[in-house]
Amino acid sequence: MSIPPPPYPPFPAPRPVPHRPLGAVFAVAAVLLLAVAVAVNGLLSFGMLFAGDSCGTSAGTARFCDDSGLWMLVAMLGPWVALGVAVVTVVLGAVQVRRPWSALAVGALVYAAGPTLALFTVFG
Repeated sequence: MSIPPPPYPPFPAPRPVPHRPLGAVFAVAAVLLLAVAVAVNGLLSFGMLFAGDSCGTSAGTARFCDDSGLWMLVAMLGPWVALGVAVVTVVLGAVQVRRPWSALAVGALVYAAGPTLALFTVFG
């Protein structure tokens, strides 16, 4: 005498993995924003090479044209440091917290602080 098999499987069937089309859209958006940020930083760095030329005239700001050169360094490297911090923010927010779109928005705000600081330093 044999025992009939149960009418249901003993373990639930694995669920199919859902597609993540928003993951691809997020990656494309993040890469495009990174490319724009690198282009903006390149233009700012090129402009900062010549920003010190006005220090001998009345057009230079007192903060930017001080003798230490610290503010020139802040204006030149500030956007690049802000870009690095923004990239780390987006990556950690997307991987650890699993909130990629809000991490991208926070990263954009963090990055915007760098060029803003550089332009405020030069134009005062």
